[in-house]
Amino acid sequence: MSTNALAGFDIGTSKIRCILYNEKGNILLNSSYKTPLVKTSEGYYNPTIEIIKIVLKILKKTFKFSNDNNYLIKGIAFSSIGEAGVPIDKNLRELLNIIPWYDQRTKSIRDNIINKRILKKIYKNTGLNNDHFFSVYKLLWIKKNKPNLYKKIYKWLPVNDYVAMKLTGEISTDHSQALRTLMYNPKKLKWSQEMLSEFKINKRILPKIINSGDKKGYLSKNIKKILKIKYDCVVVNGGHDHFVGIFALGGFKKNTIVDSLGSAEAVTLSTNKYNTDISLQKSNFITGVFKTKFNAYYYIVASILTSGLIIEWFKETFNINNFNQLNKILKKTKTKKNIIFFPQFEYSHSPINAPKTNGFIGGIDRSTTLGDIYKSILESLSFDTLNAMKFMQFKGKVKVNKVISSGGSVQNINWMKLRANIFNKDIYIDKNIENVSFGSALLAGIGSGIFKNEIEAFKNFKSKFRIIKKDKKLVDEYKLQFKKYKENIIDIIKVNQNIKR
Repeated sequence: MSTNALAGFDIGTSKIRCILYNEKGNILLNSSYKTPLVKTSEGYYNPTIEIIKIVLKILKKTFKFSNDNNYLIKGIAFSSIGEAGVPIDKNLRELLNIIPWYDQRTKSIRDNIINKRILKKIYKNTGLNNDHFFSVYKLLWIKKNKPNLYKKIYKWLPVNDYVAMKLTGEISTDHSQALRTLMYNPKKLKWSQEMLSEFKINKRILPKIINSGDKKGYLSKNIKKILKIKYDCVVVNGGHDHFVGIFALGGFKKNTIVDSLGSAEAVTLSTNKYNTDISLQKSNFITGVFKTKFNAYYYIVASILTSGLIIEWFKETFNINNFNQLNKILKKTKTKKNIIFFPQFEYSHSPINAPKTNGFIGGIDRSTTLGDIYKSILESLSFDTLNAMKFMQFKGKVKVNKVISSGGSVQNINWMKLRANIFNKDIYIDKNIENVSFGSALLAGIGSGIFKNEIEAFKNFKSKFRIIKKDKKLVDEYKLQFKKYKENIIDIIKVNQNIKR
C-alpha cells in the first residue's frame, strides 16, 4: 500500500528547490539546481525555457523516487520570489524571459512617474512604498521598450504561477504575489482599480486571485506522461516565498514577530487587521496580507537593508576569515564600553527614513580593542531592530510575546544571545532553513485534502526551534544602552549630513 507524500517547490533568486515530505513533515528527498541567469544589453534575465527544463528535471527525479519507494505524491505547491513575472500570450506561450526582481532597468521608469500625489495614492491603496522592483514597473518598461510585445500580453503571471500554469494549463495567483505587483488593494482583497487607472494597465492581463492553499488544478496528461505516473496529483497555490516561509514558521500567530536575518533583514509583525497609518509609510514600513481560505493574515514589515552586510564589511576590512576568529575577538572584550556604532551604511533603517546615511562610530579611546568595535556592531544592529520592533508594536497596537529568527545570520549564536538580552525576549531560532519548501508542502497538504484545515496541518508539519534564553542580569543594562542609542540617532544623522556637505 502506498504512503502519501507532499512536495514543496521554492523558485528562488539563486536556487530552484523541491523537497518531498511525508505526512509528518519529515524530509524524504531534497533536490535543487542553480537558478539560470543571463546578462544582456537590456539587463538581467532568467530564461523561462531553462527554468521549465529544471522544474521537469526535478519533478522526474522526485516522482521516480516516490514510485521506487512506494510513495504517492498527493499534492505539489509552488512558491517563488515576488515582483518578477512572465507575460504570456493567448496560446499560453511566454513572450519574454523573466526580468529578475532586482534588475535596475525599471528604476528610470519609476523615477519618471513618481511624485508626492502618486506616493500617497500608492500607500493608501497598496500598503507599499515606491521601490522600482514592483511588477507594474516591469510591465511599463515592456510597454515603453517593446510595444508590439506588450500588445500581445494575455496575462502577466508571477514566476511560481507561470510554472504551475505550464504544468496544469490553469491560470491564477494568490494574494501575497498579487500584492507585489503594486496593483492590488490588501484592504479590499482584490485588484486595485485606482492603481490600474493610475498606471494605465488593463485589468484583463492580470490573473484571477485565489487563496494560498487552494487547488489550482491537476498535472496535465502530457506532464503525467513525462513523469510516468497514472494517478492525479493536485497542484496547489503557493505564494510569495518570504511570506510562505513565515506561514510555515507559525509567524502569523498572534503577538509574534519573525526576524529574517541575512545580508539584509526583514522584521515582520503579525497584526489583527490591515493598518493604513500614514506614519508607517513615512517611516519606511510596508503593510500587507497573506490569505488562505481559513484566515487573512495581516502584517507590518520593517526593512533593515544593511544587517549581516555590516558584519561582512567588518570581516573584510580587518582581514577576518571566519566566525571562529570573530568569536575569539569577542571573548577578549571583558570590560563594558560605551561605544556607539551607527550601522546605517548607505541606507536608513525603519523607522528612520533619511534619504542618505553613512556609518558612524563614537566613544572609542586608546584602550578600545577590535573586539570592542565588533561587539558594538552587534549591539547597534540589534538596537536598530529593536527600534523598528517598538515602532511597529506601537502603531500596530500589538504586544510581542514571541520572536522567531530565521536565515543565514542565526548561525552567529553569540549575536543571537546578545539580541535576546537587548530584545528582552527568548529567541526561537528556526532549525529548518528551507522553510519556504516546508511551507509550500504544508499548503499542498491543505489543498490536496490530506489536512482538513490549518490546525491539522500544523499538528503534522511542526517547525523545530532552538531557544536562546535571555540573561535577566543583562536585560536592564541593555535597556539603558538602547535609550542612549535612540537619543543619539538623529544627532548622528545630522553630523553625517554636515560632513558630506
